[in-house]
Amino acid sequence: MKALKYTILLTIIAFLLNSCGVTYQKDNLTQDLEKLVKKECKQETKAYIYGKTLYLDMELNGLTSKDQKIVSQSIHIMQTAILAITRVVLSSDSNIKYTIVTTYNHDKNVAFRWIQNIDDVKSYFYMRISHSDYNSRNISEIKNSAAAADMIADKHDITDGEYVARLIVSKVNTIISRYNTVFEVFVLQYVGMENKILVLSAATIIDNKLIPIIEKFLMQETQNYSKKYNIFFEGIKIIKSTGDVMLIISLNS
Repeated sequence: MKALKYTILLTIIAFLLNSCGVTYQKDNLTQDLEKLVKKECKQETKAYIYGKTLYLDMELNGLTSKDQKIVSQSIHIMQTAILAITRVVLSSDSNIKYTIVTTYNHDKNVAFRWIQNIDDVKSYFYMRISHSDYNSRNISEIKNSAAAADMIADKHDITDGEYVARLIVSKVNTIISRYNTVFEVFVLQYVGMENKILVLSAATIIDNKLIPIIEKFLMQETQNYSKKYNIFFEGIKIIKSTGDVMLIISLNS
């Protein structure tokens, strides 16, 4: 994943340094994006716009292959698609703020999403944020089974609060993975907001020893990203798949 972020970053910088004017009109943005990805990736895709959020869906079976060479080729295609959607938005007259690239296998039982804030891309270019800070601001999400199909179907205009909430969850899941090797998918999933309470769902089975670790890093990353984006939450509620509340964290203190 580090290589993916670094490649994307270098290409974005090179593009910004050499770009000028409007290349992609907002009225034809989805069609132009689909054409560009087909040209550069040799891959059919479907693009959608919901408010300020631009989605790009791509079937990519190689990501779940047992052949490492095929996996590597698929990752390269995904990288190219992420670069394409970024380039299109940066050289358009649209008001797109968030881009979401979703890749999935034919059966739609495994899905991967890469989400980025275009303002962060621009902030890095104008040196308002550092290289490492920029890298920390992208969201990766993975779902399998029935949840993967739900992820693919879920398309809406992302709010600033939702982006920060999903970013926090993404970072905490990455940290938890270092302590927990049992789960093949992320332990925490973003559910939504109840006023200023961030609601998350947790895997059905979680070792009790993991709960204090989850609480510690949720508080840490929430404080970190709330300050970065000036968006604050009053608390966090984690529910089980049954709907029962597993943990409530107050953030008022």
